Amino acid sequence: MASGKRIGKKSQASNDFLEPLVPTSVTATNVGTSRPYLLTANTTSAASAAGTGAAANLSWTLPALSPAATSYTIVSNPATYTVTTGTSATSYTFQGLASNTAYTFTVSASNAAGTSAASTASTSITVTTVPAQPAAPTVTLQVNQDTITWSAPANGGSAITGYTWASSDAKGATVGSATTTVPVAQEGGTSQTYTVYATNANGNSLTSPASVNVTTTPPFFPPFFPPFFPPFFPPFFPFFPPFFPPFFPFFPFFPFFPPSFPFFPPFFPFFPPFFPPFFPFFPMFKNMFG
Repeated sequence: MASGKRIGKKSQASNDFLEPLVPTSVTATNVGTSRPYLLTANTTSAASAAGTGAAANLSWTLPALSPAATSYTIVSNPATYTVTTGTSATSYTFQGLASNTAYTFTVSASNAAGTSAASTASTSITVTTVPAQPAAPTVTLQVNQDTITWSAPANGGSAITGYTWASSDAKGATVGSATTTVPVAQEGGTSQTYTVYATNANGNSLTSPASVNVTTTPPFFPPFFPPFFPPFFPPFFPFFPPFFPPFFPFFPFFPFFPPSFPFFPPFFPFFPPFFPPFFPFFPMFKNMFG
């Protein structure tokens, strides 16, 4: 390892054959915004270059008296993969990290003469991403209503602030983070699927797979009957026992009397045992007084 540049014109050429000094002031900051969720860190720089997973912005300093570096090697802890930057730049975005995981980083400098020792580790940071993709929602069928339910996914290290659901028939809404069940008014007999995605400060998760295709329960209508069915009849239905109009003259099981019969209700005004004093006769009294 180099002890530093030699000073003087005669020593200048020899400095070109010394490895760099140890980098200092390594800092790491979480990127977060729009980073896609990743459960397990990538293990190769090629995979991380695709932009998956959490990321950290790193920067460091090469001491002023150090021989020039042509590349830097960065190692994360917990270990994911080793990055060789291939440039003399003293900053790098380290991608492919596992969501909601704490990391530290060390940096070593290299040139044609060799590689320095690793730097002191950076301060630990927790890298965050958008939430994980929710699982497909489940649907409970009711009359003219579907109730959709989903489970909260991993939040990617940043609290979920809301969910957005959508149906295949163009219905949808955004709800708060505490809501994971939503009743949806639907037309009975229609079929649709549902999806949902979660949102946090870093952005939106991937949209969930669609639910199973469901057909909303239509209202139940009983078989058709006439509008009036016993014991309910319209007010104008005049002749049905035990209700008859006052003028109903007879019914098969009633005795029939001709209209001229003078002594039968409802026309007979005095019915025994009450008779007027002038009542002239009654069949059973005729022989007693005659």
